[in-house]
Amino acid sequence: MHFNDEVDWPELFRGYISRPSQADPRNPRRCVYIATMVFLKAGLKEIEDQLSGRSRGSRDELAGARLTRPMVLRRAAEIAEKLPYDDVHVGEGAFTDRWKGAGGMANYFMCLVKYTCKAPRWGLFLNYGPRQALAALPKVRGGELDLTDLVSKIAIHDLRMRIRFAKYWLFQLSLVIDEKWRAVAMTAYRELLDAYSTRWVPVYEEGLRLLGVKFRPGVTAETLSAMVSAQTSGFAQHLAGAGDDTKESRDLFVTSVQALIYAALDPGDGRGVSDALREVLRPS
Repeated sequence: MHFNDEVDWPELFRGYISRPSQADPRNPRRCVYIATMVFLKAGLKEIEDQLSGRSRGSRDELAGARLTRPMVLRRAAEIAEKLPYDDVHVGEGAFTDRWKGAGGMANYFMCLVKYTCKAPRWGLFLNYGPRQALAALPKVRGGELDLTDLVSKIAIHDLRMRIRFAKYWLFQLSLVIDEKWRAVAMTAYRELLDAYSTRWVPVYEEGLRLLGVKFRPGVTAETLSAMVSAQTSGFAQHLAGAGDDTKESRDLFVTSVQALIYAALDPGDGRGVSDALREVLRPS
């Protein structure tokens, strides 16, 4: 069972868990950390089973509150039973020791969201596009790769990943009835999108340098990155909800991203962006 040891969970959980040290993989009493992770794994497993129709909860139970403490405790006990540890306690006392008081379930849900969104697999997804784009920019400058082909390849990959994430995220939010929980979840979602946008800033800056162009007045690498990120997120959520992930919809998305990037560039001298870039990239 993978517990994402490489993530600084105490820092992420601070303010939402009574004793963040209980989520620290460096804790000498590793059983305490494992119990915390089991509770979070239990919540995710229960959500997945509810969505797939495998949940053992009654219709009345699911209609009233679709992720309750008894559900989490029951699921956690099932998971802990299969672990090769004898000292992992996941009963009511262990749960309330981490998520106390009347707002305990809201705080538990926030930890669940952070655990899900900060997992290393999402970090790999966030890094792929910027890393590939930076590696390919010298080829664009050398005339080996067309800029539109690069934008198309990276944009489609990021869109697919964001569609997958949107489905995962929307499914989780669909289980949340309480408005307080919804606001907390959206805060974590925005944090993830901000991290995604920040990773693209160096790419746009390097692109300007290599291609010898500049932004129009008022446009910066940060603003363009935020706009492209928002556009990608909007498309992804729409396609995830509509189930319209077709070649036509992807082509429309790529065209819109290319138009957004080109509109941000200032070719100077009254020239069109395409003509200016073609001149810059013409083999000498």
